[in-house]
Amino acid sequence: MSTSSSFTRLQELLPQLFQEPEFQGDAYLRIRLNTQLSALITMENIKESLSVSAEKITPIPGVPSFVMGLMSSRDSVFLVMDLAQLIGLAPLSTYNRQYDVMVLDLSNQVAPSELTSENLLIGLAVTQIQGIKRVVLQEREIREDLDNNLRTTDLTDNSKQYFYTKFESKGEELMILDLQKIFPLIMK
Repeated sequence: MSTSSSFTRLQELLPQLFQEPEFQGDAYLRIRLNTQLSALITMENIKESLSVSAEKITPIPGVPSFVMGLMSSRDSVFLVMDLAQLIGLAPLSTYNRQYDVMVLDLSNQVAPSELTSENLLIGLAVTQIQGIKRVVLQEREIREDLDNNLRTTDLTDNSKQYFYTKFESKGEELMILDLQKIFPLIMK
């Protein structure tokens, strides 16, 4: 078999491979906010995900309790915030030896005149980063009001505002965090 025919055959097969349902849709990072609640966050602003030792996060006195401290990665220094506490859920344990942190680039969320450097990074700590999930959402599935048929009792009325949709996946209820509503909390 010639090389060109192998290449041609591979080109024919790969599109079929990526037509499988698990490879379709938008990419989301699946995270665990607490022991009961998993959520999805769009990969659009995520620069990297890390598992960091608690001692790598330097506490800062006199900041709100959801601000865990400063850390560095890839020659950048940024704040790390407890995502669950930020949106009104129970905070992460302060006794953890390790945290899972998503590093978000918020440069496109701030006016260019307000930036002092090219990247504006923020870290969001969660109980666990569970991997990437692809989701195809139909317009009818996106709802502003999550109160209807919401089985999750871990959410307070205040924390529900930070999610923009929910759906069932393999018998589990998943919700998607609305970063546009979380960004103003971070930027304060």
